[in-house]
Amino acid sequence: MKSRSAPVLLLLALCACGAREEGIRLHLGLDFRPARQTLAGGTSRQFTNDRGDRITLDRAHVTLGSVEIIPCQTSSAWRWLRALSPIGTAQAHEANTPRRLGTPHVSGLELADGEPKMLGTLEPPPGSYCRARLVFAPADEDAEGLTPEVDMEGRTLLLEGRLLPASGGPEQTFRLESASLINAELWLEGLALTPDALEASRTLHLAYDRWLDGVEPTSPGAAEQVLRNVASSATIGP
Repeated sequence: MKSRSAPVLLLLALCACGAREEGIRLHLGLDFRPARQTLAGGTSRQFTNDRGDRITLDRAHVTLGSVEIIPCQTSSAWRWLRALSPIGTAQAHEANTPRRLGTPHVSGLELADGEPKMLGTLEPPPGSYCRARLVFAPADEDAEGLTPEVDMEGRTLLLEGRLLPASGGPEQTFRLESASLINAELWLEGLALTPDALEASRTLHLAYDRWLDGVEPTSPGAAEQVLRNVASSATIGP
């Protein structure tokens, strides 16, 4: 009798620990801002990449497919419970859960640098969260931010602009687009959401002046390298 009741008690305890505390909220936003330049506004951006090339971005759109926050520690008992209901791999459009925003968002240069766009609000269980997992994926028809002018359905990345080589020569125009999927993980610095700290905000920052580092825009595979740079440029802060 004792051995049969132990698993039931364990399940009840784990379910109680994972229950959502009413009122806990984490507000998430996203902004574009340069890592090496001064903040700017307008419909285009100018900056210098790591090779000294002068870049003008006339258009830039990125689709963030989902954001998920990850608890700091996962006990062996919790891993066992999750094994009974495994979580699938990342897809282009994931479902919303208390710890994950699954609605794709398309963001561009419409807002001034550092001006955040609201992504949504999570209502996770109480606890400490150490990582945020981002999935950049193609926009679907339900993505936020789609307009007739922003034709990003089926695209993860779209850049249009000009490059003036540091080595001299004429200005080059480029258009780069990708429908690939890529993940990024960021440290949250031990975000604590408890009954004593019910509400918090975090903003994802994408440093667009790093996107063309080490990239020759007219070369094969340039769009995929830029997408990797987009993921690696992401940071998160209050």
